[in-house]
Amino acid sequence: MAEDTLNRQFRYPLAAAIPEAELAQQVKDLDRAKRRGFVRGLPTYLRLGGPGFIGAAATLGAGTMTSAMLAGAQFGYKTLWIYWVAVGSGMFMMAAMARFTCQGGFTLIDTQARLHGWFIARVLTAIVGLATVCVVFNFGQVALGTHLIDSIAQIDGPGFRQGLNWPLYIVLTSWIALSYGRSRSGGTKLLENFMKWGIVAMIACFAACLFVVGIDWGAALKGTLIPWLPSGTMGIDLFIASSAAAIGVADWALFHYTGHAKGWRREHEGLARTDMVAGFFVPFFVVCFLVVSVFAATLYASGEVPTSAPELARALVPLLGEKGAQYAFMIGFLIVPVTSTIAMCIGSAIGIHEAFGWKPDVHSWRWKICLLLPQIGFLAAWYPSPVTLIIII
Repeated sequence: MAEDTLNRQFRYPLAAAIPEAELAQQVKDLDRAKRRGFVRGLPTYLRLGGPGFIGAAATLGAGTMTSAMLAGAQFGYKTLWIYWVAVGSGMFMMAAMARFTCQGGFTLIDTQARLHGWFIARVLTAIVGLATVCVVFNFGQVALGTHLIDSIAQIDGPGFRQGLNWPLYIVLTSWIALSYGRSRSGGTKLLENFMKWGIVAMIACFAACLFVVGIDWGAALKGTLIPWLPSGTMGIDLFIASSAAAIGVADWALFHYTGHAKGWRREHEGLARTDMVAGFFVPFFVVCFLVVSVFAATLYASGEVPTSAPELARALVPLLGEKGAQYAFMIGFLIVPVTSTIAMCIGSAIGIHEAFGWKPDVHSWRWKICLLLPQIGFLAAWYPSPVTLIIII
């Protein structure tokens, strides 16, 4: 009883905009969804979820997608198993975060500081593991995003150079990120719905291309179920890099705090667990499966290794038709860095505030500056090779 009272008394500041009546209604909706069974109740879980989709958007960034493209082009279907193993192993930590968030009545960094000291909590977890990761990784997102905007504009026009289009990218992603936690719960819903539909659009674009080029289901099934790695240090490097890219400190910390920002409590734990699977695990694996399979079915057979998004699209021109191929891939891949940048902004603001023990206030200039800090990545719009920058980062 005491733990339940503590859980209900705890309210993360970013959840203050959500009326208590709305949270009570969510609990009723979840109870009805549970009684209807998983299949019939799933739409309710998807509607009320969100932190899992934010995590998927953050993880399905430029680096993950570029590595999936290169894996398909170099090794065919053989490395498909890595993606579900990598993200699946991280689900154990995500499940722990779901429990801590819904039943703990505490925040991760404060509790870590009390138990393990300020250096591990404030410096290593908040600053290095969350905020710095978000700031540094966003350089790769902006580099690829502005590059793709220019490439899309070149399909039917003279182009829109990176050095000129970066304000469009920065303004769009900043506007959506700044809406988080505002207008009762409306701003959070806007951001979460953008992430959800963005992931749906990614899957639709890549699935359409895979439908056209075809897939060797036998090879895909074998690659999904039977582990294989290239010999030597390349195999070790590939497995470590792919596993580390799936779920790390930033992912489970972001899931924890965005769950608190939703006002999750004990009754929401079932929602949290469903969200981490349906919102994180499934989209991550499906998108990676589609991307690897598209390039395994096309570039692997030809022995070509792509080095940029435009070259990847051009490689499929004979199969999809010039405009169809370019639009499908450019739009699908443009959504990848856009959604990732938005998640990076949220993670940066939360990480810095937790590092210094500041109370999050979405209306304050301090919150806005911390949130927009990753957008210093606009400097990457002038980097000559976005894919090289992504790999370096």
